[in-house]
Amino acid sequence: MGADRYSRFYPVCRFVILGLLFSGLAACKTEKDADQPTVLGVPPETAYLGVEYSYNFGAYGGEDILDYSLTNAPPWLALEDISNKARQGVIMRGVPGLTGGNRGEADLGKTKNINLVTTDGQMSGTQPFDIDVKYNLMSLDAEAFTEGESPEITASNRQHCALPDLEPAGEHSFTVNLYNDDGSVSGTKALTLPTRRVYVRVNLDKPSVTRVAVAFELQSDYDATRCDANVSAPHQNCDYSRANAGDAIPGKDIVGLGSASPAPKDASGNTLGYIEYEPDDRGFFTRGVITLEPGITECYLPLEVVEDSFPESPETLRLALTEVRSGLAGLGGGNEGVDVNLSIEDNEPVLTIETVKGGSRDTLNVGDVREYVARLSGERDRTIYAKLTHTEDSTARLGSEFVIERRENSAWVENDQLVFPNGTDEIRFRIRVPAAGYSNPAFSDRFILLGVNQDFQAGRENYARGESENLIRVSLNELTTPLVLNASARFVPTDMALGHEGRLFVAGYDSQDNDRVLVRIFDQRGGLLQQVDVSAAGDSLVAPSPVINVVQRKVTQGNAKVDRFEFVVSYSTDQPVAGTTARGAEDMVTSLYWFDAASNGGEYVPTWTTRTGTAAGDNVRWAGINRDTGYVLLAGETNGVFAGQQGSGGRDSFLQRIDTELDGTSQRPVEAWTRQAGSAADDNVAGGSLESVAPLLFGSVAGSVEGEPVLGGVDAFFYQASGADTVLDVSQVGTEGDEAISNGLFFSGALWLMGSSNGTYSVLAPKEEEPVLERNPLNSTAGFLLGYSSTGTPVRAFSLNDNNDQATEQLSGLAGFDGDLVVAGSTNGDFAGTGVVSGTTQGIVARVSLVAEADSNSEDTSFQNNWRYQLNQADSEIFDLANFRDDEVVALARVGSNWSVLLFSPEGVLLTP
Repeated sequence: MGADRYSRFYPVCRFVILGLLFSGLAACKTEKDADQPTVLGVPPETAYLGVEYSYNFGAYGGEDILDYSLTNAPPWLALEDISNKARQGVIMRGVPGLTGGNRGEADLGKTKNINLVTTDGQMSGTQPFDIDVKYNLMSLDAEAFTEGESPEITASNRQHCALPDLEPAGEHSFTVNLYNDDGSVSGTKALTLPTRRVYVRVNLDKPSVTRVAVAFELQSDYDATRCDANVSAPHQNCDYSRANAGDAIPGKDIVGLGSASPAPKDASGNTLGYIEYEPDDRGFFTRGVITLEPGITECYLPLEVVEDSFPESPETLRLALTEVRSGLAGLGGGNEGVDVNLSIEDNEPVLTIETVKGGSRDTLNVGDVREYVARLSGERDRTIYAKLTHTEDSTARLGSEFVIERRENSAWVENDQLVFPNGTDEIRFRIRVPAAGYSNPAFSDRFILLGVNQDFQAGRENYARGESENLIRVSLNELTTPLVLNASARFVPTDMALGHEGRLFVAGYDSQDNDRVLVRIFDQRGGLLQQVDVSAAGDSLVAPSPVINVVQRKVTQGNAKVDRFEFVVSYSTDQPVAGTTARGAEDMVTSLYWFDAASNGGEYVPTWTTRTGTAAGDNVRWAGINRDTGYVLLAGETNGVFAGQQGSGGRDSFLQRIDTELDGTSQRPVEAWTRQAGSAADDNVAGGSLESVAPLLFGSVAGSVEGEPVLGGVDAFFYQASGADTVLDVSQVGTEGDEAISNGLFFSGALWLMGSSNGTYSVLAPKEEEPVLERNPLNSTAGFLLGYSSTGTPVRAFSLNDNNDQATEQLSGLAGFDGDLVVAGSTNGDFAGTGVVSGTTQGIVARVSLVAEADSNSEDTSFQNNWRYQLNQADSEIFDLANFRDDEVVALARVGSNWSVLLFSPEGVLLTP
């Protein structure tokens, strides 16, 4: 049985063993073959001369230990010789310009298709790449220097050399020319002056493996042989010619090392070994060599600024790296040099000039004299001088149109040189404008731009430098008495505007000639240039109130842009007007004129006249001309309904645009669109503006304009309209009181609304809340100015009341002036604080400063332009205002039935008493 069992088991066992053998063989036949040798990584594509370049490649694959080789490699690049052959990778390294034969700049450039090959002896892999060898660039950084000051010096996070100690002062000697009053050289003077150390930062882009020594040099465009016209060297106007203006002089204004200065040291007192100065051909140390040790990428080049006593404007020169003396570095892309601009600020005392009230501009009558204040700031220990003169853009000349006087021995004497003894920082001098022999062929008034006489002061010690080129502006007014407009009581002015070259346009009517509408045009001296008969001699009008406005705009004439000067005048009438057709009860008659230089030596001639309106009464309150396209805009009130518009039940406001179109060779008016808005009550329009983004109208109303909420008894409102179909975004603004608007102006980014009420106003701006206009009651009626944004948000508020809060102030005139606002009107009390209480109305004018109030505790309190003036004449008012180039406030004034034009200086001096 045992044999039988064995015989049965053996065949089974044999088959099992054979199955396992075949299974094992099958497993060996399916094992994965070895991977192709593969290089991992992509090396940097840029290398730099003198800077180590290396890259650690990785690799995998192959059936044996991998070997590596480079093909098509530049001479400086090689594989690291390693003994560990089992390492799966290789380091490639080299220093362009040094390794591989010390080839220097020959290694510059791009090598393409370098191959790193790896093999196990049977299979191989390749990694191709390119390397571009570039210069290791140097650069310079410097901040502005100031005489007498050493800056703070700090190191960056880069590898840097020792910081120089900038505190110790140095000393430098040189020779300067002395000059006669005419600028000719009278001799020379040797100077020995203190210096203060400054520095320029020298940067190397990458850390070099070798020492890098670079030559430097102070360079300037200054050339003492470059003279002003009709002058030969040596001369003051060569040494300090206009061609040399702003150029610093190496060896005089700045040196590398002063002639008697110690060598620069670090904070520990060790001499800086990385800097060496060299003399130039004059013996001044303005050159040298700076050395950056291996691995250093930031170093500091000490220089010395000479602290002289010459008044100088900011001066510039260059520090240049000119040559690499040793090592490998690049001075710019072409290795032709690197430089940085250096600027030197003067520290001589600074001169400022102001009016006695602290202003920066003034107006002086021809034949008058006025005192001004000159101030010095800055440290000094000696007498300082300042020579004054007119500057380049001044139209008045010292000696011909004006003279300067200073106080000597209790008397004023003509002298344009101011003297500030040591310890005296403020003195007064006078400007006198002699009337005898004064002439001005120009159309506009002359003006003085006063500054220091740099041509005289240049190169002379102990003179002050000016805070700016123009220290003060003084306009010279030639109209020194009121311009009487109606000596015969015939002409009644209603509006005025200032046009080109100071021309004054006064619109009104002749009460003794059928109330004929006229525009009278005057020059700066009050001479009548032209009278424009707006309405025809046969028109019989009834006390019209024409409004006027002017514009200067650019138009294309041929292939060039030229100036076109225009004025528009508009009035309302229910009477027949020659050349027009009546529209209704009372229409608007509008005429446009342009200045024709070829007509009668230069005069305004008509462009067109049109009559517009509704079937009811229409009253124009303001007119303007767009300076871009020249369209005319009218603002006013209507009792009717314009085409395409809807009435509101009361007297509505309207804006109307009239375009000018060509009809053959002539121009004709075309009514482009009219927009109408109002309330159930009567709207009162105070004016309009073309200075905002879109045409603007403003006024006041005792009702709701286009559904806006009513705030008080009488509210202000305004809206813009840019076309026939645009949505009118009406803003109804004010307080719970009455804000009746008499005038307005879009100025300095805000809409300013002016009027009178028995309240005082302020704007509260709580944190994270919209500003709110607040009103507190007064005992009397005062003027107000309310500033609003285009969305109706209050921004500023001013109240103009008499000091005793007893009088009534009514405002009518408003103008912008030198960033501020000027208002005008009348009072029946003491508005200006002069003690005048007449019981009758008197004209008033006031400047309202928009400059924020300075801290009263600050020593630097800014000059505030606020002033007030009151006419000491009964039954008077100042009706309208205009601005002549921020030099004069032009006022249309009435005394009884007599009308005249008055002028005020920027500080409220009546120039036409």
